[in-house]
Amino acid sequence: MEQKYLLHDIVAAMEVGELQAYYQPQYNAKEGVIGGAEALVRWIKSDGTVVLPGDFIPILEEAGQLSLVDWFVAEDACKTIKQLKDKAVRISVNFSREHAKDKQFIEKLNRLVDSYGIDKYYFGVEITESDVTADKDEVMNWVHSIEKAGYMVSIDDFGSGMSSMSFVKDIPARILKIDRSFLNDNCLTEKGRITLESVFYFAHRLKLLTVVEGVETPEQLQFINTCDCDYIQGYIFSKPIPKTDFINMIKEEAPVEMEAMDLFEDQSAVFEQVRILIESVYKKFQIIKFANISKNSYTFMRRENFLNTEIPETGPYDSCLKQIVEMTVPESKEEIEKAFNRKSLIDAHAAGKKRVMRIVQQLDENGNRHKVAIEDYFMENPRSTDVYIVSFIQNIDFEDGTYV
Repeated sequence: MEQKYLLHDIVAAMEVGELQAYYQPQYNAKEGVIGGAEALVRWIKSDGTVVLPGDFIPILEEAGQLSLVDWFVAEDACKTIKQLKDKAVRISVNFSREHAKDKQFIEKLNRLVDSYGIDKYYFGVEITESDVTADKDEVMNWVHSIEKAGYMVSIDDFGSGMSSMSFVKDIPARILKIDRSFLNDNCLTEKGRITLESVFYFAHRLKLLTVVEGVETPEQLQFINTCDCDYIQGYIFSKPIPKTDFINMIKEEAPVEMEAMDLFEDQSAVFEQVRILIESVYKKFQIIKFANISKNSYTFMRRENFLNTEIPETGPYDSCLKQIVEMTVPESKEEIEKAFNRKSLIDAHAAGKKRVMRIVQQLDENGNRHKVAIEDYFMENPRSTDVYIVSFIQNIDFEDGTYV
């Protein structure tokens, strides 16, 4: 009887306006301005008592009635987006996995969003990691339908469960919300920093936007900013606040100060140092290629000159070399073939050479000549006896006397 009474009490609270949507801003980590928000629910009783979600959401969930609160918050988010007008930011709303069973969910969501005349871009859908892993196939199909309908999906609480990596590669989410548990050691231990860096690297490789939840201290903020995070959500900038305060904050806000470590003095900022190093290498070399000479295979890491449209991204090394030779001026074709064929490279590696380099002229698709440096560096793999190379190709059409 107690549970029914409490469930009835929650429904009654919605009817009299005691359940309210609160908003926690998400700050753009580079610009220090609000770039989004998460819509949350709070129960504010008539006497001013605040009942936190953890005290009433489980009751609704157990009764299969959590969707009542989800749709209530969703509608308030739509109203808020509409009120913000040209200052609108994306507001994400949590939807529990019980909606995955609703065949009319997309129709209902479209009808709600359209009724307020807002762009779908500004309405985000959040699902938790635990929801996906609990009913994987059903929830996956549901998320695919949400993404197909034009809404951006966020994976909430990433890292709080045990199956994170296995489902992120399959789910069509666009945003990864990194759980506060990654910040438990305040980013002060080497193991904690390495773990967090690995999560960001993983997210970037999958081209996911990142949001870190639960940021509370300057130490956390400083380190997170070395990891190239996109958005920061936490008490260090703002707790969840009522809608009126949130709207005023956006309309009147001034950028907050984003504390950052000195990337070159603080040796813990490894991730950002590596990112800057890679960017600098990209600026110098238009083409970077990895190859396993022993297995006759290659793949491009970067392609930014006229070779980009001529050579496939991956394939047999021999085929790649053949196309490079074909694009080389007639007087240098034999030299390139002789220096970079697989047998020559394997022999050079066996002789202890560190690299093979040639400077030649190549022809673009319009027949124009370009002076090009080709450098193949031998790389060791302790788990294999194969011969590996990293190939750097640089356009050096510089004036005479320019330092290369």
